[in-house]
Order: sequence, then structure tokens, then C-alpha cells
Amino acid sequence: MSSTNSDRSTKVRTGSCLCKAVKYEVAGDPITFRICHCQNCKKATGSAFMTNVFFTEDKLRVTEGQEKLKVYHDHETASGNVLSRYFCSQCGSNVFLQSSDKRAVAGKIRIIAAGTLDEEFDWVPKTQLWPELKQHFIHGITTTAKL
Repeated sequence: MSSTNSDRSTKVRTGSCLCKAVKYEVAGDPITFRICHCQNCKKATGSAFMTNVFFTEDKLRVTEGQEKLKVYHDHETASGNVLSRYFCSQCGSNVFLQSSDKRAVAGKIRIIAAGTLDEEFDWVPKTQLWPELKQHFIHGITTTAKL
């Protein structure tokens, strides 16, 4: 039996930080899915890039550990917008991000670090941000739309 668009739009997924002190639920499919190759995202993740899924704040609910979340306000971003990076104070996992971009604020957009979701998903990245900064060994990432 295949899922309908209605089923997908109401599906609730769970996620957490590495130590599971911070847990959350998110409903439906993301507005967009982006990969970021900027230097700050590389440093924040300790990896070659960061994968981010975007939801409206009404779709996201922290179910445990809100008090464990700490925030680093990243003022030196490639976009020039302040990016608030929320992480678990126990294990250090990146969990959420929030941009000061006017459109993101107006749209009440919350960003989830995709690696914190508990289950696999079939979403495909729509864009790659700062692809000119991509590590030379990164190949095979395809996107479905331009920014």
C-alpha cells in the first residue's frame, strides 16, 4: 500500500541529539532540503558539509531537553545573516538552526540538522549552498532545483 500525499504531509518524525537528552518531533515534509558547503557549517559539523531540512515553527516541537539546548550566534556567516546554531549542552550535537534572514523570520522557519532525525527519509536536496567551497572529494550530490 503506498502512502498518499496527505499521509506524508501529516507524518510525524522524531529526532534527537547524540546522547538523546534533546528530543523533538517534526510533522510532515520539509519546505526545502539544503546542503551547505560554507566554512562555518563545515566547522560546526566537523564534516565536509552540513545537511539541513527547513520547516515552519508550528511543525516542530521539542519533546525533551529544551533546557539542554544552548545557542551560538554565528555572526560571521557567508550570507551575512546571523545564524543561531542550537546544540546539546551535554553531547555537543548540532540540532537546530535559525536564520536572521528577513524571509526566514517572517516565515517562522526553523532548520533541523538532518542527521539528527531518527529514521531514514526519501527527501532529495533541492540546493547546495556555496558549492564553490565544496571539498574536492565530494561527488555525486544532485539537487532538484536552483536557489
